[in-house]
Amino acid sequence: MSGKYKTSYKAYSAWNYQKEVEDLNKASEQGWQLMKGGCFHSKFVRNPDVRYRYQLDFRKIDDMPRYIETFREQGWEYINSTFNGWHYLRKLYDPSLPEEAYEIFTDRESLQEMNGRWARLAMSGSIILGLFALLYAVRMFRQPDLPALVLLLTLVIESAALLRGMFIMRNPESSRNRKGDGAFLAVFFAVILLGAGGSIVLRTLRPGFSTDQRAGSVDAPVTDNRWIDFKVHYPDNYYLDLDMEAPEAMTFEIIDENGEVVYSVTETSFQEEDIRLKLTRGEYSLSLSYKTGFHAACSME
Repeated sequence: MSGKYKTSYKAYSAWNYQKEVEDLNKASEQGWQLMKGGCFHSKFVRNPDVRYRYQLDFRKIDDMPRYIETFREQGWEYINSTFNGWHYLRKLYDPSLPEEAYEIFTDRESLQEMNGRWARLAMSGSIILGLFALLYAVRMFRQPDLPALVLLLTLVIESAALLRGMFIMRNPESSRNRKGDGAFLAVFFAVILLGAGGSIVLRTLRPGFSTDQRAGSVDAPVTDNRWIDFKVHYPDNYYLDLDMEAPEAMTFEIIDENGEVVYSVTETSFQEEDIRLKLTRGEYSLSLSYKTGFHAACSME
């Protein structure tokens, strides 16, 4: 039974959908007939007794029965549709017929219309990704850090890839079957996975904490009271919110694992947000020194 069916795991770019059509035709010639087409995998059944020619259509369909019947009247068999609007069709192959008999678009205008639908979708997606990239660029200008930079680059690459696809769809005769498109698509998906995933991992590893400490009074001055310890996993910009108040001057410090002070402030009243700290990898401690009662609160991301 296992030799009768197989699943092919291949991804094709929308702007080079003709490559998928060619692969489906070759598979049919080798005796493997499509059962269900998909964006990232397709299922086949072994049947060397027939041979088909395949085509793909991209559109939103309001009346699916009518759509299927229209193509059936022209000799096309509907196979299935994907979630993102691609429809798989096939026709029994007759070598006596001209190649034009296996085209679902018999005029240039119809083909351009179909390509235009995807091109408009690609343009919309590119604009949306570009807007997100712009928002992250503004954030990077105000608060630069590595996770935001990784995500910004990912959004820019994705937006540029969709623009490339839109250009190819609008100029299909010169660009559709360009070499290296498969490698480009693999890199495109790798960038999405590694970029988005890497940004999430980097964000998760940041020393995010929020803490609050107070003392109504003390019997004697306190020097270097280690308040909280935290770990930095990778060098980057980190941002501290600090709010402290005391009757007499108190000192807040961040001390690294070598005992060196990387940040210090001494005030009776201090409140500031998004204090940029360039920290390297290692262990750190928050330290408070005070003579009387105090209140201090801080958070970091």
